[in-house]
Amino acid sequence: MILITPAGLVGMLLRKRRIVSLASMGLLLLLIWGKVAGDLFGIGAPDTAVFLVQFMAILFFWEASSIALIFDSAFKELGPKLDDISVAIRIRVSDWARLQLVALAQLSLAAIGLSLGLLVLGSTVSVSINQLGFTAILVLASVVAILFLLTNRREPGSPLKRVE
Repeated sequence: MILITPAGLVGMLLRKRRIVSLASMGLLLLLIWGKVAGDLFGIGAPDTAVFLVQFMAILFFWEASSIALIFDSAFKELGPKLDDISVAIRIRVSDWARLQLVALAQLSLAAIGLSLGLLVLGSTVSVSINQLGFTAILVLASVVAILFLLTNRREPGSPLKRVE
């Protein structure tokens, strides 16, 4: 944790997406290892709902940092130009970034709500030993789907949808 946070900060300051992604992945793995270690060694780990919210927050900030880096690089390419075309491109890139962040926030909130809803539903339904493998496959599939949806972003050249 002591190395991951400064690495992510340095990655953002140097505008290196690979460093930021590695730091985010390290934080995600550290969170997962903390949950696994807590379960294996019988240490009082935080509630599963807290774990899910932390997991989704890491994914949200990971993707938001990618959007911020793309936005920054697009603005950097324009430089100090103030002609009509450059101003129009700046507005379009700003709209793109805003729409991406709004969509990411909506998706993250929906994923958190769905995860917490499934957690409550799972705690009320008893699962037999025969269903554990099936449940594990469903959980793994939902995590993969959420990761895909969070990381499947559009680049600034893609058509924009208006959010009213």
